[in-house]
Amino acid sequence: MGEVTTMRYAILADIHGNLEALETAAEYLEKHGPERVVCLGDSVGYGANPNECLDWVLRHSAMHVLGNHEAAVLHEKIRWSFMGCARIAIDWTADRLRSELINGIRELPYLQVSPPATIAHGTIYRPEDFEYLMDDDAGMKSFMALATPFGFVGHSHVPFGISETGKEKDGYLREGVLKLSKGKRYLLNPGSIGQPRDGDPRLSFGIFDADELTFEIVRLPYDNKKAAAKIRAEGLPGVLAGRLL
Repeated sequence: MGEVTTMRYAILADIHGNLEALETAAEYLEKHGPERVVCLGDSVGYGANPNECLDWVLRHSAMHVLGNHEAAVLHEKIRWSFMGCARIAIDWTADRLRSELINGIRELPYLQVSPPATIAHGTIYRPEDFEYLMDDDAGMKSFMALATPFGFVGHSHVPFGISETGKEKDGYLREGVLKLSKGKRYLLNPGSIGQPRDGDPRLSFGIFDADELTFEIVRLPYDNKKAAAKIRAEGLPGVLAGRLL
């Protein structure tokens, strides 16, 4: 990807086959017009519409990295690390994904750098291991590996922002705009489109403005009851439906 410094980016992560949530987010993006879509992985897994979600992301994303659920579709060794309902769901997903979409995710990197941003699914320092960036050690190692001012990650399904100095608003990000400081470096997570895990069932994504130096967390209600009903109708574990409600 070429260098892009004068843009607003929609930062999407962890869609997880939730078409109702993705369509709601896409409608918002159509109206509010970020110039580029960035996807941090895990467009599939758990939800009932992996083909539709992955197809949309592959067609619309200017930057896109592999999530652990896409990696599990491609690699049996990774799939064996999935347990319980996650394993049931990824087997179901792998059996149903269209071949051209599987070929599409084969082309995805674990890490992508396009100044001013670096993106990965889990951590910046070891993206192929899909570790969670949820403690000081992972944050320190990711900042050491970060070669751009901004690093965007997903995987935890919880929106957060941390600065390298730790002197600004850090940690969990509520709905709204975080002002970023020029000359400082940040690790930012937009939360999850398809399966939020912060106690708020509304979908979550981010808008990064490279000119204004802001990162906005957008939360939107969507038809989560329909998405949950579709999971149950496909015979997937009921706990996956319950997580949406």
